[in-house]
Amino acid sequence: MSEPKVWSRFSAKSKDGKVLKFRIEAMTDDRKEDLMNLLMTYFVPEESMHRGPGIPKSPEAMAEILEVYKDLWSVKSNQNLTICVSDDETESRSELLGASLIALETREEEKTHYNPITEVIKKSIKVYTCLATKYNVFEKHDLDEFYNGRGVVVHPKCRGLGIAQEFLRVRRLVCKEHSIPMTGAWMTSFGTQKAAIRDNWETVFEINTEDFGKEVGVKFENVPPTFLYMIGRCE
Repeated sequence: MSEPKVWSRFSAKSKDGKVLKFRIEAMTDDRKEDLMNLLMTYFVPEESMHRGPGIPKSPEAMAEILEVYKDLWSVKSNQNLTICVSDDETESRSELLGASLIALETREEEKTHYNPITEVIKKSIKVYTCLATKYNVFEKHDLDEFYNGRGVVVHPKCRGLGIAQEFLRVRRLVCKEHSIPMTGAWMTSFGTQKAAIRDNWETVFEINTEDFGKEVGVKFENVPPTFLYMIGRCE
């Protein structure tokens, strides 16, 4: 197996003063199980569009969403998935410390429809679909294609070290390499909103979280007062 493409190398100082080295690289097939563990342990239980409708509280929904993510990774033609690992050369196989997924969306693309099994997943899809209709990137920015964010997750032990911000910077590098004008994402957590602001992403639309929750029948907890759609332009 060839070595994965390395998008970035950077360092950060931990709370105890130790300098930690990281790299962000392309996801490879041998990391699939590690990725699923990271998603199911931290991303799904914490991400607003999953937590709000109650996916983490339903074993059946958790099992279904796991299969959804497995299938998502198997269809890679329009996706770009990067991971963060330690860049310590003494480690033979570094632990997966974070992941970022974007998908190329085109104006003329025919949307695929997933038929959910559990009621909780069905509700989650309706919530996300409603949110997605609030801002039409193609019309607002006169684009034919762009990279849309599908999620960022960072292991709790490495949060606060700039990994999420670096993932967002790499998303713009991916755009540049593939001649895509911009990337965008709904930022629905305090962490991703802060990371995007630090990386100079622009807020182009926002919606009051409480009002949106009432619209879709979901009570969002521990979320920012507004959900933001933010964009990062190709450098």
